[in-house]
Amino acid sequence: MGDGMAQPQVITRSQMLSVLVAGIATVMIFSDQNLMAPNLTMIATDFGLDASGRDWLLGGMLSTLFFLVGAPASIVAGVLADTRRRVPLLSAFMLVGAIPCVLTMFVQNYYQLLATRMFTGMAIGGVIPIIFSYLGDIFPNNLRNYVSGGFGFVSGAGQALGQFLAGATGESLGWRFCFPAIGIPSILVALGALLVCEEPKRGAADGQQKFGTGFSWDSVVNILRIRSNVLIFLQAGFGCVPWGIITAYLNDYLAQEGGLEVLNATYVIMLFSIGAALGGVFGSVTGQYLQNKNRALLGIFMGATTILSIPPILGLVLIPDGKKYLAIFFVLAIVGGFLASPTGANVPAIVINSNTPETRGSALALFNMCNDVGKGLGPLIGAALIGAFGRRIALTIAITSWFPCGVLCLLLAITYPGDEDNMKERIKTTPDEENAELLGVVEE
Repeated sequence: MGDGMAQPQVITRSQMLSVLVAGIATVMIFSDQNLMAPNLTMIATDFGLDASGRDWLLGGMLSTLFFLVGAPASIVAGVLADTRRRVPLLSAFMLVGAIPCVLTMFVQNYYQLLATRMFTGMAIGGVIPIIFSYLGDIFPNNLRNYVSGGFGFVSGAGQALGQFLAGATGESLGWRFCFPAIGIPSILVALGALLVCEEPKRGAADGQQKFGTGFSWDSVVNILRIRSNVLIFLQAGFGCVPWGIITAYLNDYLAQEGGLEVLNATYVIMLFSIGAALGGVFGSVTGQYLQNKNRALLGIFMGATTILSIPPILGLVLIPDGKKYLAIFFVLAIVGGFLASPTGANVPAIVINSNTPETRGSALALFNMCNDVGKGLGPLIGAALIGAFGRRIALTIAITSWFPCGVLCLLLAITYPGDEDNMKERIKTTPDEENAELLGVVEE
């Protein structure tokens, strides 16, 4: 048995049904994320914005606020996930995003659009730590990389679904149509989750029933003392800046400057998303194998794939006359997405495995906050770079930011095995009864 292997955990049928519904909820909430990207120019024209306004207000400021409001929402959700029932929290945050998504079809100006999109940013920011805290108490560590990769797959599938729907219907039905088409089913799924999803006992997948302590600054300090947490938080910042810029600008760049037109550019981005989904599956399977056999190799795998993803994605930006080389663009999109995603498929599992059950929600919230800050600053930095150098150079600078992200992942080979072992020791040395008596907290 490998150095990261846990005892087998029996997953009940009702838990698997809950996981299925949680997966559908993840698809729906992430379908809303990229609905604007294929039609930025169309939206700008509708609101009377020129090319500069399109890049700064829609691609830059709106995308930045979308993710930055997700950061505090993630912290609130993570703290609540450590002490409260997660199924009602999941439904509540889904509704926070889904209802304004439907209302987006009625917006008449930029500021109304900004308001509805900020609610979606809050929803996505809050859902992530809730989902991972929930799944961490169902699946043990010998399955968590699979689960983390599965989350990456379904969230990527949701983004691809929403972006494809927006690109395919934008010219014929208008850019507003896709918002209620995604928002209404999301409301139904949020309500259905309340009826179907089963609340797991906290810490059950680790062989303990742990009790949440609630938020404290001491818990934050303890989270930041774990070296793997710090590396993951830092790589999230470096890694998500290019993701934020790519999400905001690449689709419209390929359609306009790249000469692909909207539909072909949407196909390229869809293939990138498909590649990312497949890479997430590959990354989770490989990551789980390394988790169970040799945890030090997991960080090397993550760092190597991140660095190797840079050349094919750069090709999408630097190869001129994209329509002439459309087949090459399709291949580069799939390969680039495939190599860029294994890190994201494994990072949440590392956070779960490095932190005790009663602090996982907060640790995941801090991780997601760094993600959101990176993704939020990405479009703003992108808008500034575009203003100074143009879209092509701005995207080139952004994509090469994955290199320091990859280096930070490589360092996990040194820190992660010891951090997970320390977490297991902390669980063993703190009896459940002692936790309950000292903390005076009972699981709802």
